[in-house]
Amino acid sequence: MAIIQTPYLRAFMHTHGASCFRPRVILRTCLTGQSFLYFNTISLKNMFLQVLMNPSALAAPLLRGLFMGACMLAALAHLSPSAFASQVVGEVTLTIGKSKIERSAGEAEPQKGSSVQEGDIIRTTDNGHVHVRFIDGARVSVRPNSVFRIHEFKYSPADPAASVVRLSLDSGEARSISGAAAQAAKERFRLNTPLVAIGVKGTDFVTQVSKDVIRVTVNQGAIVMAPFDSGCRAESLGVCNTTRAKELTAEMLGQALVYRLGTADPSFQNVSKSGQLDSNKLLQLDRQLRDGADKPLASDTEAKNPLSVVGSNRLIWGRWSRDPISNDSLTVPFLEAMRGNEVTVGDGYYFLFREPSNVNLLPTLTTKADFGLKSSSAYYRNAANEMVPASVQSGSLSIDFGTKTYTTQLSLSAEGTGLQSYAQSGALNAATGIFLGRSGPEVAPTSSLAGAISLDARQAGYHFKTQIGRGTFVGATLWGR
Repeated sequence: MAIIQTPYLRAFMHTHGASCFRPRVILRTCLTGQSFLYFNTISLKNMFLQVLMNPSALAAPLLRGLFMGACMLAALAHLSPSAFASQVVGEVTLTIGKSKIERSAGEAEPQKGSSVQEGDIIRTTDNGHVHVRFIDGARVSVRPNSVFRIHEFKYSPADPAASVVRLSLDSGEARSISGAAAQAAKERFRLNTPLVAIGVKGTDFVTQVSKDVIRVTVNQGAIVMAPFDSGCRAESLGVCNTTRAKELTAEMLGQALVYRLGTADPSFQNVSKSGQLDSNKLLQLDRQLRDGADKPLASDTEAKNPLSVVGSNRLIWGRWSRDPISNDSLTVPFLEAMRGNEVTVGDGYYFLFREPSNVNLLPTLTTKADFGLKSSSAYYRNAANEMVPASVQSGSLSIDFGTKTYTTQLSLSAEGTGLQSYAQSGALNAATGIFLGRSGPEVAPTSSLAGAISLDARQAGYHFKTQIGRGTFVGATLWGR
């Protein structure tokens, strides 16, 4: 039977060859996902044309069409699911608190070692934290209350210069450390936010996205920030070289690049701490460049190592930062705190580690215990998005092991705030020793807390966040009895 060659059919035969239309070879040569489906569409078009021209030929084409349809269903049933799966582009290396990964097949809670794919959306809650390592060695830390999207990630070790990376941070905060793809193809890397585009130049940087403000700091390399306009479009790749674009480099110590909704261009903001530019700090920066920016770096304050103060205690606060924030004598570097310990809760800067134990006394306790405040660290982010030192003046923490509940109160202060009171209460999970709390609207709580107890019930710690006035107090505490 002759086949009428429509333009659709001629194009298909040119690509796949006329042999694809022989029934005996259809499954062998044409059954390749999209090609097979395209073939069946074309076949039905041509079958319909044949019926119009020769009605007496109706029966044979119908039977043949039914046969082909059955073949298609049988073949699809035997195709590997991986033929239709999105490309795996990385894996989760650390997860803390509650988060989820959304993809076309549904959503799931991320676990260490689980895959990350093109098209994934990572959503973290107020105590959620997800670290991702991509196939090119790039790393991203998605911090609490954030939405991070992987639109496109194309990378081949054989041709890294042909890489394409397109990411976006819709809200919250993320730290990004460039891998081989961005280093070899900077012109095809882009991190978009709702207001600006960010291009890189071999970089370790932190991006913060709020409703009206975008803020970026750089630990290594450089970034270029440009507001979206006719010369800088979200669908483009690479650096936007417009007149509104601004560059921030790691050598510009103590500076952040900030864009506020309604302003013409991004501007620089001084975020340096007192004494940050002394020679010791510069030596530390040089050492960081040699050792690698993804490794937390010890600072000069570790001459007063908090580990020596904690001694045999079973809780220790680590920080994911090169240097401690102002007035922070509570934390030690992340890798040091992690050594031999397990992470319990964290917020992006503060991480509470606990010594593992095969014995958990918490489920057996029925008494009420009062804990004393042993140490703390805090800061206040004001309405101008500036981080200023804060202090915890006093506090109380009471845990009722019988009812598995807790109550706590802190007195907080920072420049311009006066003495403020913070209080929270909630439930304790005796099986894990974790306790959480929040108040205010579900989608945007005004106050939150996440903490843990040592499994011998001798220590407790929690990090907190609370909106007061037009700013926010953030901090961490360590308690004992």
